[in-house]
Parts: sequence; C-alpha cells; structure tokens
Amino acid sequence: MIGQFFFSTLIFCKDIPDSKKLNQHLLKNIKKLKKNDEKGIIRSNLLGWHSDTNLQDKKEYKQLIEELFKMQQQIYKVERYHPDTEAVLESMWANINYKYSHNKNHVHPDSQWSGVYYVKCPINCGDIWFTDPCGERRMHTPIMAEMEDESKTPSHNWKEVHYKPTEGRVLMFPSWLAHEVSQNMSDLKGEKGWRVSISFNFKQRWKYVK
Repeated sequence: MIGQFFFSTLIFCKDIPDSKKLNQHLLKNIKKLKKNDEKGIIRSNLLGWHSDTNLQDKKEYKQLIEELFKMQQQIYKVERYHPDTEAVLESMWANINYKYSHNKNHVHPDSQWSGVYYVKCPINCGDIWFTDPCGERRMHTPIMAEMEDESKTPSHNWKEVHYKPTEGRVLMFPSWLAHEVSQNMSDLKGEKGWRVSISFNFKQRWKYVK
C-alpha cells in the first residue's frame, strides 16, 4: 500500500542572523510610532496596539524588508513561480500586545503571502496558531489512539498548529490561512511584558519591462 500527501499547506520559518541589534533598532522605532499615535488602528487586535499599515515606506525598516524579500525569493524558487514575476510588499505594520491582549481568528484578504517577524517575546506572551483550512475534513473526525505525546499524531490529522514566538524569527504563510494569537500572559511588568511583532502582506506581479 502506498500513501501520498496532497493539498498540503506550507508555512515557512526562518531565523534572521544577528537579529539582536536589528530588534533593538526596530523596538526603538516602534515605540516612537506608538508615542505619536497611542490610539493606533483596530483590525484583528483586541486590547493591543496596531500601527498604521505603511511601514514598508519607512527607511527605518529597510534592513528587515531586505530580509523579507530574500525569503520571498526563496519561496518563489521552492514553489516554482513564473520567473518573470516578482514579490511586492503591499503593507507592513507593528503590533504590541500588552497583558491579556490577543488577536482574533482572521485571514489577510487580497494578498498572496503574509507573515510575522518577532521583535520582542517574553515567556508566555502568546502563541500564533493556524487552523485546518479544510472545513469539510471535520464532517467525520477519526477516532485516534490515545497518546502521551500528541505531537506523534500524524500531522495531516491535526486541527491546529501552534508556534511559540521567537525573537528574530520570521513566519510566512498563505494569506488565506486562518490564524490567531493567544493572550499575552507574561508576568513581567510594563514594557518588559510586551509582545512586539511586525506583520506584513506580499503580492505577486509581472515584472515591469523597462
């Protein structure tokens, strides 16, 4: 008997080298943004702060943007996208989740690849988690054998996947993949307990002929 996987969903993960200095720079600028706009905007964030979505136009984020484009180029090769197309960074924004803040389940419409970069992640500050996009699969859920280690359950039977945030790490995933962020339950006081990240959306387009 031969078993084959189909309809898989790829989530890409990469640790940015020497990210400590970059994160110090990003945190400094995100705090400036917050000071100038304490209210922020509301999207999926509940109790947390969400910046405007134009960070891709600001020079302070150039180094991170370069790393994100490198990752998109790698994805284009893995996915065998047409060589005459290119990635376009449509939007980018900062998130600060205070104590008890979280992000409700959502997708990123009108985008191809979305993702998050982690700037500051104290312990217990909230996982990001993705839910199975195939709703029809839940019509008849199999009865699985009990296991002490649930991670040994075949991954194609998982209903959700959790990632603990790690400073200096990027996750990229299809924009249609539903995801949410659990509550920040860090016991650290004030800014030390903040969960700080930068999210973004990419599109694909044909390269312009010069």
